[in-house]
Amino acid sequence: MKKQKVKDITINDLAVMVKNGFDRVDERFEQIDARFEKIDARFGQVDGRLNNLEAKVGEISSRLISVEKDVVTIKYHLVYREEFEDLMSRVKYLESKLSVNSGK
Repeated sequence: MKKQKVKDITINDLAVMVKNGFDRVDERFEQIDARFEKIDARFGQVDGRLNNLEAKVGEISSRLISVEKDVVTIKYHLVYREEFEDLMSRVKYLESKLSVNSGK
């Protein structure tokens, strides 16, 4: 086996190595901070979209309630075809018995 020379490391050398390591960590943190700023901006956009969506959902909900009320009103006034035809045949029978000419 070859003998490796061990270099004597001074405190200054060690300080330079530690500083270089921290400088690289600082660079990485700056990159991470930049990415988080972009993510924050995107979350702001998403939040704005969700707020707009909530407003639209509220509007749609109120319109749906209005339509439901209209359907209930229409249903209240609705006469089914079978009932109408039954009544028409009864009226026609009565008109014939009373000798009344209908408009039809």
